[in-house]
Amino acid sequence: MHPAQLENNPNRGLALALAGGLALSFDIPLIRLAQSDPYTVMVIRGCGLALILWLYWQFFGKRSDMPSGLLSDRDFLLVGSLSGLNNITFTFAVFNTSTANVVFILAFNAMLAALISWPLTGERPKLHTIAAIFATLLGVGIIVSESLGSGNFLGDILALICAVLLAASLTLARKSGKDLSLAPGFGGLISAAFALPMAIWIGTIPEAPEWLVLDALVIVPLAGFTLWLAPRFITAPQVAMFYLLETALTPLWAWYLFQEIPGPRVFIGGTIVVAALLGHGVWELYAQRQSQSTQSIA
Repeated sequence: MHPAQLENNPNRGLALALAGGLALSFDIPLIRLAQSDPYTVMVIRGCGLALILWLYWQFFGKRSDMPSGLLSDRDFLLVGSLSGLNNITFTFAVFNTSTANVVFILAFNAMLAALISWPLTGERPKLHTIAAIFATLLGVGIIVSESLGSGNFLGDILALICAVLLAASLTLARKSGKDLSLAPGFGGLISAAFALPMAIWIGTIPEAPEWLVLDALVIVPLAGFTLWLAPRFITAPQVAMFYLLETALTPLWAWYLFQEIPGPRVFIGGTIVVAALLGHGVWELYAQRQSQSTQSIA
């Protein structure tokens, strides 16, 4: 699709990406509160995500411009499948390398999205977007600098694959020009089906299932819906940057919930990430208003 055909609405797109990034920052703390194994978590989160987004489609989908036949739409199936593979590789990366390595490698998803988007959509990243990407990478690097490098090769490779899959899925959602906000639900089914045999074999009952239910029925669907709807209105690299809110804010929730006091580097790096995202958003909105004023004068 030619970029002129792609919708650009920074107001709506940035609001959706911000809501999704904020919601996503509660994901890991809720999983920790539930105290369960990764396979059970993957099954419950995947099924909950699919259920909520399916219910949304049943009651509201036909009133929107979502594809009428989801399972017959190639873009929906492709983006949903990539989302499911992203869930699987992320989970195995977390359990095969250090959290710091996972977070740092995933931070490259915005840069990867910029590299993929340019040839696929024809949207060349703007200078302020590139600057924001590098600023967020700097912030993430500061956050994880104390423990970076303590993982292993397999986990690092899985984290890199996860970052590529995420960047590709957001770019393809943008390229389609469609409302693919329900695609993560299909991805949730894929990851749940993958994990189900192991969950039955070695799964454990969560010690605090209410937190996992809250995560599966509210937090994950909200994050998935908004973050995959946002590419309709802003570019894939811009959406990808908001995933880094999880990196910046999760340590604060862990401090509150688990009394894990963040080190000074977490505060410094988190401040840089949040400031870069806010600065980028303000610049986008300013540029849009300037463009609208020029058009009205003309």
